[in-house]
Amino acid sequence: MMGTSAMTDHDKIREWIEARGGHPARMKSGLVGVDFGRQESSVENISWDEFFRVFDASRDTFLHHDTNATRH
Repeated sequence: MMGTSAMTDHDKIREWIEARGGHPARMKSGLVGVDFGRQESSVENISWDEFFRVFDASRDTFLHHDTNATRH
């Protein structure tokens, strides 16, 4: 069974994303998210500071699950 976990700690979120080859990005729609290299020209790389500025302003929680996780 797949479990979902929630995080709000910036360091833990960044560690989880980077361990899976991801980086912060802005989508063409203007939304901020994570790019795991599956998109091509539809995302723009942004800094972690910008990612977390939007994350905090939106009062978001990072939800994830590890069923298909690949550690680098």
